Amino acid sequence: MSNFAPDRLLDLIAFSEIVPAVNQIETNPYHQQVDYQELLRAEGVQIEAWAPFAEGKNELFSNPVLTTIGESHGKSPAQVVLRWLLQREVVVVSKSVRIERWLTGRADA
Repeated sequence: MSNFAPDRLLDLIAFSEIVPAVNQIETNPYHQQVDYQELLRAEGVQIEAWAPFAEGKNELFSNPVLTTIGESHGKSPAQVVLRWLLQREVVVVSKSVRIERWLTGRADA
């Protein structure tokens, strides 16, 4: 599934024989979805992050908090975000349209 609101998800589960396996919803440091993730977990549905890097908006890759955390561990802000999501048990599939990111494997390139 993608972008199912909590009430629609509960309706789907109530009136279907098969519970969805995954719901892909916007999840990033600026839109954390903590309550919805708890609901998904309770219903046996895995959360997957859509826009895990907030589409590069709000200066995510130069965010002072993420930068400070990253510097203390020798990591980039993007790596900090990925680790944070993984520690929250959020599935992450990131993408880029910039060839230099494909070549370096770095989300913040």
